[in-house]
Amino acid sequence: MTWLPRTLGALTAVYGLSTLVKPTIFSKPAGLSGDEPPVPVSVLVRAVGVRDVANGVAMAVAPAGRALRLAVIARIAADLGDAVTFAVSPNESAEARRKAIGVGVGWGALNLVGLLAARKG
Repeated sequence: MTWLPRTLGALTAVYGLSTLVKPTIFSKPAGLSGDEPPVPVSVLVRAVGVRDVANGVAMAVAPAGRALRLAVIARIAADLGDAVTFAVSPNESAEARRKAIGVGVGWGALNLVGLLAARKG
């Protein structure tokens, strides 16, 4: 069953693209900036957006089998890496920090379900 990881990949790519256009979509809820992020934050968010677009497209179009599973594993690693990064990094807002960690862990778990679905398909 490959529709789940492919759908998650497409959603990831769309989200990544949206952060390239408007970095505040990521930076504000994560507690990295207010309404307009400073240039260094925008650069970092856009770099993460490029990663998400590339990884999401890979998940959406990779051939079923090993290639798709590897793309999903890379996505899980990125999601959990984001969660760990927020967990060990200072943030002025404890609530935003918890939210960012939760999003990373949540997407990692969702993509794990996608990985398990891809193994069955």
